[in-house]
Amino acid sequence: MKMHIVKIALFAVMMMIGVSSSNAQQVYNLSAGSELKVSGTSTLHDWTMKSTSGSGKATFTMAGDQLQSISSLSVSLKVQSLKSGKSGMDDKAYEALKAKENPTITFTLREMKNLKQSGSAITYTAIGDLTVSGVKRAVTFTGTGKAVADKFQFDGKTSFKLTDFKMDPPTAMFGTIKTGDDVTVSFNVTFKNSATL
Repeated sequence: MKMHIVKIALFAVMMMIGVSSSNAQQVYNLSAGSELKVSGTSTLHDWTMKSTSGSGKATFTMAGDQLQSISSLSVSLKVQSLKSGKSGMDDKAYEALKAKENPTITFTLREMKNLKQSGSAITYTAIGDLTVSGVKRAVTFTGTGKAVADKFQFDGKTSFKLTDFKMDPPTAMFGTIKTGDDVTVSFNVTFKNSATL
């Protein structure tokens, strides 16, 4: 009878070890070349600013090669890494973004919802805090992703108003050219397993 109980206890321990090892948390870092875009309109033309110099880190829970959940994720970039290709526009944008007082834009994940992986394809909805010009607001990103070896690539976007973050839409030429209040933030980022860096 005692031997039977011992066998059951050993089996339970082995099962627990198997579950913990099959659902392992792993740290992933944002890869160089990941891109973020901010796009909008003006009375003269549409515009886009891009940055490829962000930094970030995430903790993924894996079951084998399948992404089960993302328990934490944060990304930051310097405001002045955003470039439109036109220095005059960039300067106006940095002024509106209050770059001197608040030089960094950050996103911190609150919750990952509807995360699904089928083969290498991923879909998700991410809710988190976006901090721009020193103001923090909750935003929701929807997008897709792809698993490739030890990397995960994600695309996504969200839209909001500049005035939501207490920013005045930039103007030029004595106010004759005005930027629209609505902007869209989109990204194409890759996170790589830190153990393989």
